[in-house]
Amino acid sequence: MPTALELLLHRLDELRRSPYRVRYQVPSLWIPPHLHAGIRRLDNPADYYYRIVSSILARPYQQQCAFGENELIYLAFIRLTTAWDHDGSGVISYRPGNDGWRQTGTLLKTIALLPYLKSLGVTTLLLLPPTSHGRLRIKGNLGSPYAPRDHRAIEETLSEPILQLGAETEFSALVEACHRMGIRLLVELALRVASLDCPLIAEHPDWFYWVRADAPDPLMPPHFTDDQLRAIERCIKCGDFAALPEPPAEYRDLFVEPPQNVWCLPDGSFVGITADGLTCRVPSAFADYPPNDRQPVWSDITYFQLHRNARYNYIAYNTVRYYMPQLDGHENRSLWEYLTSIVPDYIERFAIDGILLDMGHAFPRPLHALIVERSRQTDPRTIFIEESFDRADRIASTFGYDAVVGDVWHYARSIESLRRFATELERLPSLRYLATPDTHNTPRIASSGIEAALYAYSICSQLPNGIPMVTTGSELGEIMPINTGLDFTENELAIYSAQRLPLFSGHVLRWDTPDIRLLRFLVGLYGTRSR
Repeated sequence: MPTALELLLHRLDELRRSPYRVRYQVPSLWIPPHLHAGIRRLDNPADYYYRIVSSILARPYQQQCAFGENELIYLAFIRLTTAWDHDGSGVISYRPGNDGWRQTGTLLKTIALLPYLKSLGVTTLLLLPPTSHGRLRIKGNLGSPYAPRDHRAIEETLSEPILQLGAETEFSALVEACHRMGIRLLVELALRVASLDCPLIAEHPDWFYWVRADAPDPLMPPHFTDDQLRAIERCIKCGDFAALPEPPAEYRDLFVEPPQNVWCLPDGSFVGITADGLTCRVPSAFADYPPNDRQPVWSDITYFQLHRNARYNYIAYNTVRYYMPQLDGHENRSLWEYLTSIVPDYIERFAIDGILLDMGHAFPRPLHALIVERSRQTDPRTIFIEESFDRADRIASTFGYDAVVGDVWHYARSIESLRRFATELERLPSLRYLATPDTHNTPRIASSGIEAALYAYSICSQLPNGIPMVTTGSELGEIMPINTGLDFTENELAIYSAQRLPLFSGHVLRWDTPDIRLLRFLVGLYGTRSR
């Protein structure tokens, strides 16, 4: 039986033999020796992809292993990383061009990028969530990868319609291609939340929180007094969650028990009727901690209800982050079974090498432990990265995580700050961490200047126990951030709306105008190790 990559090659062979020709261009950097700026015109894109896939298939399949010494992670967001205006239309949208090829990034184009990544010295490809995402109340013009509609499915718009293979076959082909190139493939998964049009809402209404139909929409966070905020901080600092202050009664009263009947509205949202005859709906979410966080509400997602306790039937920091011991014994068992099955499912179906668990530290510890345990029962080699900024995170260490995200990015925008960090860093931190000057949630290192970028990558390559990482586009000198989650000033936040940010809207990286100085430096720093 042919593998997914062999099926892909066969389909490309059929397409390249077609007499139909299209206008199609790619960045010159995508073509060996992967060091030239500009754009290359292709008369037959199917032939271009066929040749790359054929060369990858000629390589032997390599068994992946744990992180070693000479590593380089490349953090990619498929929709953005290989997005390009191939037909010159000036539009980057989910709608395929008239020629049947997508302008947004796809799994096929990511496969074609693997030789470039290999030349850079990449040993691990880490993907932002590739899961199917919601279409209701989307952020930007494309939506967020952190609003999962189907946690088990690959986002269909990551496939090339002209191939007629589907996203899951193409994702399997990507994993196989990575392994033949000697590259691990890890995916980030967001398992704490679901999109507002997630079918599970109708199938399992008891897995979600519900509010009265007349509740504010979007749901705003509960208000706490200054005294309560100080008490919350004290309780969390000393680990005494039993006495955590609760939201005011008027906020708690907005919530109702899960409905008996649920139906879907024309816009894809859901409403229900409770046993008492109340009309209700699933509320949108907000940042859970700190309780006075000023982030905009998360209008496109809702929280899973991990415990079923009528007394604590509401969304707040003490029910979705710092779990009160009063919730013990009220675990939403069917939901826990579902959540702990997702990573093993990815391992069995796609042979991925590991995951970065989005907000893993915000799960109840027993559930968190089960997610890791059942994944490693499926494959003991499964790599886990914790989204923790603490290089000595005790939970990550206890659960056997291979690495944490860490906090290097926080010190990287200033040469002096990074120098001080590197000097004071203990020789052997207890956990491995991502030694990277930026992430998809921070300002780009190139926005601090080429000197700061060169210095930062040089230092990151030498930090004890660090695992160097490049965020997609940063090797090109990209200054547009992907998202504005961390370390942004108020002025910067005002500049970057969801309509501009690549995490939510169509965008292309500066593939045709890279900062060659930075790219050549990184190839010299890491690329020689892969030859």
